Amino acid sequence: MEFIEVLRKRRSIRKYLPKEVKKESIDQIIEAGTLAPSAHFKEPWEVLVIRKEKKEIAQFLEEYGKSKIEDISFIKTAHTIENCDTLLLIYCNDFEQEKFNWLSIGAMIENMLLKATELGIGSLWIGNICSVEEQVNTYFQIDSKEKKLISAVALGYIAQEPRELIRKKAKEITKYLDS
Repeated sequence: MEFIEVLRKRRSIRKYLPKEVKKESIDQIIEAGTLAPSAHFKEPWEVLVIRKEKKEIAQFLEEYGKSKIEDISFIKTAHTIENCDTLLLIYCNDFEQEKFNWLSIGAMIENMLLKATELGIGSLWIGNICSVEEQVNTYFQIDSKEKKLISAVALGYIAQEPRELIRKKAKEITKYLDS
């Protein structure tokens, strides 16, 4: 698949088939993430691969979502987590230069999403997970003084092709100041 095709094909996938993503594919996806640029070459990321305990994490989000009735995204995300094959929890292990580290981790996640697309695996970048960081850390016995939960990525084989998105053209968002 050409790189531009990978970029055009990548979508946020919320419905997955009950089919296992092979460990080799997960390793390739994480490897692609490690190739991302990182500010000051800190590589401030750690990935926790979750396969069996997804239901517990989904329950944390569902419970949280019940207190946020106006925002159904927490409940929807909980269902996505329950139904995906693999959940990657993305942690930051460096508390200095927080903004730079988060940008670096964003680049890492994007690399992983693109690699998943190239491999024919659907993915969803999950920000809602941060709302239940305390519960997740307690469940997995992670010390919040050592690392911070930044995001999560759901992985699985696509059950339903997403609709094509209409994006702004580069010329619509670009202004050359020196010409």
